[in-house]
Order: sequence, then structure tokens, then C-alpha cells
Amino acid sequence: MPTRSGWGLGFVGLAFIVAGRLFGAVEFLVVGTVAIAAVAIAALLRQLRPSQLAVARKLTPPRIPAGEAARVDLDIVNHAPRRSPLIRLHDAVSGTRGVHLSVASMAGDGGSVHGAYRLPTSRRGVLELGPIQIDDVDGLGLARRRQRVNTTTRLVVHPPIEDLPALRVPAGDDPLLGEELRQSLGLSDEEFDGLREYVPGDDLRKIHWASSARTDDLQVRQFRPPRHGRLAVVIDTRSPSQEMSALDVTTSVAASVAASVLKAGDATRVETTDGRTTPLMIGESQLDPLLEFLALLEGGAEQVHPTIPGGSGTVVAVTADPVVASDADIRRRFAIRLRAAVVITVDAIAWGQSQLGAASSGDWIHLTGPNQLAGLWRLGRSVPVATS
Repeated sequence: MPTRSGWGLGFVGLAFIVAGRLFGAVEFLVVGTVAIAAVAIAALLRQLRPSQLAVARKLTPPRIPAGEAARVDLDIVNHAPRRSPLIRLHDAVSGTRGVHLSVASMAGDGGSVHGAYRLPTSRRGVLELGPIQIDDVDGLGLARRRQRVNTTTRLVVHPPIEDLPALRVPAGDDPLLGEELRQSLGLSDEEFDGLREYVPGDDLRKIHWASSARTDDLQVRQFRPPRHGRLAVVIDTRSPSQEMSALDVTTSVAASVAASVLKAGDATRVETTDGRTTPLMIGESQLDPLLEFLALLEGGAEQVHPTIPGGSGTVVAVTADPVVASDADIRRRFAIRLRAAVVITVDAIAWGQSQLGAASSGDWIHLTGPNQLAGLWRLGRSVPVATS
């Protein structure tokens, strides 16, 4: 189809033809006919000789904290036997107008070109890149043929994570905690728990032959599942904590705490007071789905859902409600309702404007800006009040 320049030239040619007819000027007729013919021939060539292009996209890194930029690399290969025309490429990016690139002519039979662009981010979320739209344009820029490459990539823009020390979570007295983790997460590591007499049907590989020889009876090694600590991070999504600016801060704190638990080898899940939750996760490989959950988190409800928190284990609650931060009695009731060992309050309104005001009193941590949690992060132990 004609480009904007092609349409313009076509209308000019048509005007010349009309003028030539009206004034009987052969020169006008010739100019108009040539202009329209040029546009028609260019459009015909684009239809009969389309480009044969392949495009590969590489995103580095596949997930980034909000505020940083990702790099997108594009490799374009021309599989046609002839040189490619000028290429105009549009890479769609959800929530934006996308990225426009111009690609120079490439040699035929595998000629390639490499392009790249930076993709800045301002807020957490998940960006969908693609599909790619390719317009191959003739040398005069009069006509183009559009090609769609259905390649898509997801970029997870997660809340910033503060690097916290890997802190082990107390396993507690729940006798089913280890077994629950082993079944739900597929854990296979077990701990030796003692010996017992052989029962028909026992796995012969578990027979302890040295003890069996001493007792004249077959002795079987008995194992018990490992006892991992488990921590639930509950994000307060009641008003005003459900506002986007507040959620940007509370999800960042929750991500930092959960990441430190996974780094320590314990289990964690993230829940919200309106009832949303991640599965129980263990191991640093589970960080990606957890961050995607936090990247997409928005909205909330005024009431705490009756199923929150779910299961047993240690609970840490995170809220941006200034009333919870300022009123000790309300904070105590909030902690009791959520069975929270620690309540973390954040000043989302003045976040990062001053490093003063961060404090901790054992079961309460108050933050006023980023990079304060590492010096105050404890579970159930008092630490000195931080004044800066």
C-alpha cells in the first residue's frame, strides 16, 4: 500500500491531470500520469517482491526492579536472494506507543543486522513486548508492505529489593510443618531418625546391615522429613495501604523479607489482607514467581479476609497505614489479628524524603525510606532505635 508520501504524490499527480484537462496543458497531463504511475509501480513491486525477514528478540535481564532499564536486542536476517529495502520496524510494548526503529538495507541470502534499544521502567508491573510490525518500503518511500512477526516477550518489573541478611526462621513446634513442606514442594531430603525392626514391604535399601548383624534381626533405618522454618509476609491492602504509591513501598519491603527467607533455605509465602496469596515456596529459584505476584499486585479490600494468614509458622505484617504506625494499641490489635511476630510500618507519603525516623522495638519496625530495613531486620528481638 502507498505510504504517506505515496498518497501525497498520488493526489498531486491527480491534481495535475485535472489541471491538464481543464487548461489543455499536455505537460500537466504527463507530470500527473508519471506521478500516479510511480506510486502504482512501487506498490505493485512491494506486493510481488515482499521481503523475507526473520526477527529474534533478546531481553536482558528478563526481570528488573522498577526504575531501572532493560536492554532489548533485535537480530534481523534477510532470507531473500536480493537486498532488502529500507525497513521500518515497530516493536509493541504494552501500555506505551511502542518503539520505532529504522533498519538499513541488508544483503540477500542471510544478510543480517543487529539493533538494540533501552526500555526504561517507572513502575512495577509486567510489560508485554510484541508482536513486531515490519514495514518494507521502496527506495523512494512511496509504497510499503506490512509484515507481522508474532514474537512476544514478557518483562517483569518487580518492586526494588533490599539485600537483607539471610535469617533463619524458627521451625516452631508444629509436628506437621516438615511433612507439609515436603509434600507440597516436592522435597526429597530427609533426616535420619533412628532404627526399627523390619516390616514386610519395607524398602530393602533402608536396611542397616551392621545393626542387623549385631541383633540377629533386620533393622531398618527410619527417616523423618526435614523441619524448615516457614514465614508468611502479609501485606495490608486496606485503605490507605491499597493506594498505588503505598503498594509500591509495601511490596518492596515484602519482597526484601521474602527474598531473605528463600536465601536462608526456609519457606515463605506472600499474602494480602484481602485474601490473595502465593503458594508456599522454598529455595531461591522460587523468587521469580513471587516477584511477579508482587509486580501485579494492586487494589484491596477494607476488611481482613478470614483465611489470612493461612497455615502455621511465623508471620510478618507490612502496612502503610499511618494510624497503625502512630497508635500502639491499634498496632497491637492489628498484630494479634494477623498473629504477626513483627509489624513493619512504612511512611509511604514521605518515603525517601528523609532518612530520619526509622526505628525498631523488637516486634515493630518503622521505615521512612529505602535501604533502612537491613539494619533493623530482626525476628522477635529488640534492637537499638535508629535515629538516622
